[in-house]
Amino acid sequence: MGQKSTLVDTYLRARLLGMVLVNVSLALLLVFLYLGLLILLAQFGIRDHATLHMLASVGLAVAVIPLRRRLVMISNHLLRLRWQDSEEILREFSAALSHTIEPDALRALLIDDLPGRLRLYSATLWMLEPPDDHVFVALGQEKHFPGATLLAQGASVNKLRRCGEYVRIPAHSDDEWVKPFVAQGVGLAFPLRIGSRLVGVYGCGWSMSRRGYSPQTISLLVTLAPAVASALENTRAYTEIARLNNQLRRLDKLKDEFIEHVGHELRTPVTSLSLALQLLTRQPELMRELIHVVRNSIVQLETLVDRVLLMDQALEETEEHMHRASSSIELLPLLEEIAETFTPAVRAKGLHLHVQAPEGLAVWGDVTTLRHALHEVIDNAIRYSDAGTVTITASLRDGLAVITIEDQGPGIPPEEQDLLFNAFYRGRRTRALAEQPGAGLGLSLARRDVEALGGQIWLERTGSDGSVMCIAVPAVELSYEAVGSGSSS
Repeated sequence: MGQKSTLVDTYLRARLLGMVLVNVSLALLLVFLYLGLLILLAQFGIRDHATLHMLASVGLAVAVIPLRRRLVMISNHLLRLRWQDSEEILREFSAALSHTIEPDALRALLIDDLPGRLRLYSATLWMLEPPDDHVFVALGQEKHFPGATLLAQGASVNKLRRCGEYVRIPAHSDDEWVKPFVAQGVGLAFPLRIGSRLVGVYGCGWSMSRRGYSPQTISLLVTLAPAVASALENTRAYTEIARLNNQLRRLDKLKDEFIEHVGHELRTPVTSLSLALQLLTRQPELMRELIHVVRNSIVQLETLVDRVLLMDQALEETEEHMHRASSSIELLPLLEEIAETFTPAVRAKGLHLHVQAPEGLAVWGDVTTLRHALHEVIDNAIRYSDAGTVTITASLRDGLAVITIEDQGPGIPPEEQDLLFNAFYRGRRTRALAEQPGAGLGLSLARRDVEALGGQIWLERTGSDGSVMCIAVPAVELSYEAVGSGSSS
């Protein structure tokens, strides 16, 4: 869509300019026409001055109306006055919006083009973000920018839900709902609805006209709002479909990696069992030594099968089990118990394992589930550390028991951090460093167990000096009058 030079808000100004151009041009043409008629009539032998001027005046009177009409048409064409007509803009933008589904295209229409046509300094378009619909996000802006996000249940959105076709934003007001709009330079906000459901907000920047927003501008935007809302809903659907497609592609990739990883992990115990059977056939006297190999191989197979089956269990069943088996869990004894199970692995790798937690700090839940989650995270830290110390600490923060597992491993590359808790995902770098191949299920299982306990797990930081993983679970009343001094092992 090309840039247009005249705008709805300057319709009167453009008309005045057109009238000046027409009248000046008409006056000049009439002067030249009058002189031309005088010369032409003199060529026909008319010498009487009174007669000459009378006939020339009659010629001007006959020509003035057609000339003025032609000049008006030329002026309108030069000034593009047809683009100032509200109906023309409505037809143009409605047609464009009807086949616009991409966020960038919608932004170009409503944020780049329309404000210039209406002589507005700027415009902001907020879209209800799928799939959770918790916030309205400004298209083309970073979320952390002031006013770029509106909470779906916030004061600003609630004000718009209750308003009619539009609401004027007071520039000088301490009301909480005004602040996000003022931060974006918005003076006029239009709620965009599908039925009674609010799907977006169109905010107009301050008008360049000293008189503010003209009635034509407000009427045009009110009329255009349903088309904008429909286009915005199509854009939301397009965005959600794109997100689901990306998720499907990522899951397909993870499936392939899962097959590769599990096949690799299965190959080791199966090969060990095959070799053990061959040796038993040829050298029965080695039975005692080979029993140990067979037992370890079977344990590996059982562990892998159990992990895969765990991913197929419904989370609702886990939560029901949690409610049936909940109890108070003191963290220090549990952490020391888990650390003890890793003693052989830590010694074999030359690592140090340090545990520190205050006495009495406890959480509520199923101890088996919490033990499994902690075991997976600690195992991950030890598995990918070749030297240094793995530190496990617990503390009370804002009503939560926060357990921190810090290692001195190689860190996690930025491109892999978002996929860290996905089922079956293992980074190429960490897989190459691992002593044993894995299926990439540990952290995903840990996250599900922690969330079943009503908690949260996240990567606090990572770098070349190691990673820090945090688990937060709601704390219960302390078993002592106050949290005891830290204890370590």
